[in-house]
Amino acid sequence: MKQEKNRYCVVDGGNTRIKVVDFENGDVVNRTVIAIENKEKIKSIISSKKEVISILSSVLDEKQEKWIAEMLEPNVILNNKTPLPITIDAYKTPQTLGADRIANAVAADYYSKTPNSLVIDIGTCIKFDFVQNGHFIGGSISPGYEMRLKAMHVFTGALPLLELEDDCALVGDSTKNSMMSGVLNGIHAELESFIEQYNQQYQPLTIFLTGGDLKRFDKELKNSIFADDNLTVKGLYLILKHNV
Repeated sequence: MKQEKNRYCVVDGGNTRIKVVDFENGDVVNRTVIAIENKEKIKSIISSKKEVISILSSVLDEKQEKWIAEMLEPNVILNNKTPLPITIDAYKTPQTLGADRIANAVAADYYSKTPNSLVIDIGTCIKFDFVQNGHFIGGSISPGYEMRLKAMHVFTGALPLLELEDDCALVGDSTKNSMMSGVLNGIHAELESFIEQYNQQYQPLTIFLTGGDLKRFDKELKNSIFADDNLTVKGLYLILKHNV
């Protein structure tokens, strides 16, 4: 028998990190982030949540997900057939719709005060997801910072592999600074352009910003945008509540 009804746990398995988030009476009370390579810590934390009502969402491979599921014994493993508080019928390939995108859409629809909601998730990829009146419509996916830097190195013979920096000039005065300008200023221009187009086409609109790299842009984009690095796990919590 699972533990008392107001205690819940969300486990979100990403490409590089596992997030384990505890909810009590609807509020986040604990958040642990574990590197995917740290198997011992993952085992210790996940096993301790076995008796709590829980949901598992992941982009991990089948073997890794099974390993976590066996330790956690979750009430819900999120997939494209999991009952949701929104519909995803308008999306032509729901079987390949990422769990993080589903969770973001659920949270945006729940917290929005307008019929149109947009989530910008800045992480490994940059994802825009649009929800209208409780229906997930779709969005866009493009490479994130690290992916762009790696691609320039891998697909050319001379460009170096760079570590991401916090800031750069518009005009790069070296190869390194030119690459950094292309990535950082390019992404910034991409975000502003997409936001402008959504604002023109869908009003009234509520915009949410989340993801591991949101802090690089939350100051520039924060005007009328709600930044929340827990948005994805809040969506997973809402899906869990919807099912149990």
